[in-house]
Amino acid sequence: MTFKRHYDDPPLEEAIFELFVQPSAPWSAEKSEALAKRLPMFSGKREELEDVSVVFQLGPGKSVAQSVNQASSRTRLWVPEQSRAIQFGAGMCTVNVRRPYGHFAEHLGTIQDVFAAYLDVTKPHQIGWVGQRYLNIARLPADSFPSDYFEMYPRLPPELPQAHRPFAVQVETAKFEQGTTIVNLALLEFAPDAAVYTIDIYARSDDTVPLEVDQLMAWQSRAHASIGSSFELTITDTARKLFKAVPCPP
Repeated sequence: MTFKRHYDDPPLEEAIFELFVQPSAPWSAEKSEALAKRLPMFSGKREELEDVSVVFQLGPGKSVAQSVNQASSRTRLWVPEQSRAIQFGAGMCTVNVRRPYGHFAEHLGTIQDVFAAYLDVTKPHQIGWVGQRYLNIARLPADSFPSDYFEMYPRLPPELPQAHRPFAVQVETAKFEQGTTIVNLALLEFAPDAAVYTIDIYARSDDTVPLEVDQLMAWQSRAHASIGSSFELTITDTARKLFKAVPCPP
């Protein structure tokens, strides 16, 4: 199902378009520089980042064992106004789009250019997965009821009033060609003036998507349609009014 609807005040904070691969060779500063030169539109702030993963293991009759995985380095490049960024390193490449988002079609050319440059420089042998994530932050009136805004808010027993309370739910909302979409809905913060919720929608591919730019972009378009449908499944007409929904012409 395709929803023809636009929002004048959408809750979208950030959209992320991902490509993960099995690297064919170690990452290097030369590759990072080669990518930066291929993508001159990201000429703003540059950051060299490292991720550290902490792993906890619990075995029968054992206490928790903790280990730290080796850090993975990545480069993040911003456009001068810091509303768009790309990140890349060994095995990963993303395009990050912050407010003001605009429309999906406006970003297709950039995503294609970034993925093409990354594949050309790194020449990976195998895909890990492709992903697309939309992080929405919805601010509801503090005196409202969450079930008025979210279709996925659970039915609570009468002993628990329909008020804002710590809450999180994860629902698989769609399967589409070579992918699956999941919605994560949670209360982020309750303040005197608003209840703040995250609507985190993530589409992820299986490992059958070919490492060809046209195929990767076709998957991104299918994922975007699935994410749009999943967002509409998550919210009610009251939320659509809050986000200032405008029907699009057919």
